[in-house]
Amino acid sequence: KQCDRILATGGTPMVKAAYSSGTPALGVGVGNAVITVDDTADLDDAAAKILLSKTLDYAASCSSDNAVILLDGIYDAMLEKLKAKGGFIIEGENKTKLEKAIWEDGEHINAKVVAQSPQFIADYAGFAIPEDTAFFIVPETGHGPDHKFSGEKMTVTMALYRAKDIDEAIRLTNAIQSYQGQGHSCGIYSQSDENITKLAMGTKTSRVMVNQPQSASNSGNLWNGMRQTFSLGCGSWGGNGTNNNVTWRDLINETWVSKPLPQHKVLPSDEDLFGKDIIELVG
Repeated sequence: KQCDRILATGGTPMVKAAYSSGTPALGVGVGNAVITVDDTADLDDAAAKILLSKTLDYAASCSSDNAVILLDGIYDAMLEKLKAKGGFIIEGENKTKLEKAIWEDGEHINAKVVAQSPQFIADYAGFAIPEDTAFFIVPETGHGPDHKFSGEKMTVTMALYRAKDIDEAIRLTNAIQSYQGQGHSCGIYSQSDENITKLAMGTKTSRVMVNQPQSASNSGNLWNGMRQTFSLGCGSWGGNGTNNNVTWRDLINETWVSKPLPQHKVLPSDEDLFGKDIIELVG
């Protein structure tokens, strides 16, 4: 009540509280970025950028790579490159231990492991890792509340999926983000404009990063033209009032002083606007 406007970042409870406060509120959404690597990608470039994005600030960002989908044709080769970059595969008993460490009550992320080093998390969870481990790779097939690793993790932990083609990758992205992160963002490493366009048109995401480190690019950077911010709207897909990169301009009031144009615009006819064929069709 002491504020003129509220910007609510983070999870759904915070956004709902802001919207119900009685003060004008702008909500931004939960991240759970899903990254696809297709069979046209530069694998060395993709591996280097995934490492950068996954380890930036120890994955505290909502834009961190939470899941990576590899197409069949490059799955084995790309996995080896991720391992060479310091990715350590977590399976079996260690996967169970890691899950218990990240979600302390089975539901909420444990603040003790957020934005911590791989060694700290491994020690906390109770398993050993190589000294050069930079991030964890957790092979996964499912999604939803019964598959916790398909959601946002806020740690250097990446779920890994396999898809036969770009269409399956799109279906997987939508399934994962219907659980968490819908409307936020996804990414793709590809040289195929067809695949890039398919992903952009087929997913419910406000930002699609192409051949860029996701967490360093979503919020705007020198190598892309996006507005710089740390508050990312997810639109109606994520229950937000905007899907923009929210900046200072969204948080101020502007006064427009409007004067008539020196020469008034001429209102075009319906035929000029829509064309004769369209008018006849709807008529």
